[in-house]
Amino acid sequence: MNETDVIIIGAGVAGMSCALYTSKAGLKTVVLSHGTPQLKSVDVVRNMPGIMDGISGEQWLQSLREQVLQVGGELVDGSATSLNLQTQPLWVVTADGTEWAAKFVVLAVNLGFELLERQGFDLSINEHVPSRKIRKVNGVGYDGKTNFSGVYVAGLLADIPSQAVIAAGQGAYVGVQIASEHLGKPFMWHD
Repeated sequence: MNETDVIIIGAGVAGMSCALYTSKAGLKTVVLSHGTPQLKSVDVVRNMPGIMDGISGEQWLQSLREQVLQVGGELVDGSATSLNLQTQPLWVVTADGTEWAAKFVVLAVNLGFELLERQGFDLSINEHVPSRKIRKVNGVGYDGKTNFSGVYVAGLLADIPSQAVIAAGQGAYVGVQIASEHLGKPFMWHD
């Protein structure tokens, strides 16, 4: 079994933003990437503060991936097929049979919510998303904390609007919470 501090299921905006902060805090962070993040297909993103001329979704995600790798995060191509969220360490199994054990698991998927249903999460439609294809985890707020110790949700699962900047901020917030819990003090990153 592979051991890590944090496993993040989903390499979109929220998952990668979370990984940036947990990795920067020194936690061994693995991001499981499967499929294509929704933002990747956007030709020009103009609603990101500080990016006046716009950037393609693909460019923005690639830059974020490089930043996560630079601070020590690891990206693994794999689809989570099974979870144990009941006891520590938490564990995740991918489609190829690879097993991962971690203290923290972050669920940051938009369309792969069937795995969450199998775990007994109470899901409903995220009304902030007009397509009605996206779910939210009921009873979870912006902080992403679930009823399972060490398990968080990030992004649209936390019932936030479908805006990349909001998903990035919420994912970062989850990452800071995990880093602070792990370090036993508030995690600050100002440079």
